Amino acid sequence: MGDKISMDDIFYMSPQVIDLVDVNRSANMINVHNTTITKSSGVLEVEYSEGVVAQWFSMKLEEFQEIEDREFLRKNNIKSVFCVSHHSNDYSLIKAHIKELLQEYGGWIGNDSKGFQPYYNIMDIDGFSYI
Repeated sequence: MGDKISMDDIFYMSPQVIDLVDVNRSANMINVHNTTITKSSGVLEVEYSEGVVAQWFSMKLEEFQEIEDREFLRKNNIKSVFCVSHHSNDYSLIKAHIKELLQEYGGWIGNDSKGFQPYYNIMDIDGFSYI
C-alpha cells in the first residue's frame, strides 16, 4: 500500500466558475467509490477506490499571496481554484478525475510551488510530475 503518512497538494485551476458540486459531478462520471461534500468547510472528499481518498478544497483567489502565483492566476484568467490533497502514490487513480475536469472545464493542474511550476493542461497532463 505504500507510505501513507504525508499528503501532497496540487492545484486544479480553471478559467470557468465552478464549485464543489461540479467537481463532485465529474468524479461520479468516472465511477468513484464514494463522495462527500462538506459545504460549510468547502471540502469534497472523493474515495476513488478502497482506501484511496483525496480532499478537494475550494479556495479563494485572494488566498494566494506569492507574486508568481498571483501572476499565473491573473495571466490565465483563473476564476476557480481547488487544492487537491492526496498521497502521491495514489495519483494514477486520481488522474482520470483530473482529466475529466480538464476536458470539461479547461485549466491546469499545478504543483504547490512558486507559480504552480510545473503545471499541466489537458494536452500534456500525461507527463505530470511532482516537483
